[in-house]
Amino acid sequence: MIDTTEEPRNRGWLNALMHPQLRPEINIGHLMQAVVVVTTVGGGIVGGYLSLRADVDLQRAEFRVALAGHEARLTVVERMLDERRIEDREFQSEMRGTLERVMQAIGDVRTELVQKQDRK
Repeated sequence: MIDTTEEPRNRGWLNALMHPQLRPEINIGHLMQAVVVVTTVGGGIVGGYLSLRADVDLQRAEFRVALAGHEARLTVVERMLDERRIEDREFQSEMRGTLERVMQAIGDVRTELVQKQDRK
C-alpha cells in the first residue's frame, strides 16, 4: 500500500504556491515593499506628467511661431490688397478724367465736322 501522506509533503512548495497562507502580520519588509511600489508608481505618474507637460509646451511654442509666420503673411497680403485697391481707384479716376477729355475731343471734332459741312 502507498502512503498518500508522503506525496503532499514532497510537493510542499507547490502546495504553498497553490494555496498561499495569508497572515495578518505586517513587518518592515512589507512596509518597504509598499513604499517601493508607491514610489515607483508615483514616480512613473509624475515623470509621465512632466514629460507630457514639456511636450505640450514645446508644441505650443512651435504653434505660436507658425501662427506668427501666418499672421505676418496675412498682414503683408492685406497691405498689398489695400495698395492695389488704392491703385485701382487712382486708375479709375485717371481713366474717367481721360475719358472725359476724349469725349470732349470727339465732341469738338463732331462740331468741327458739322461746321465744315455747313460752310460747304
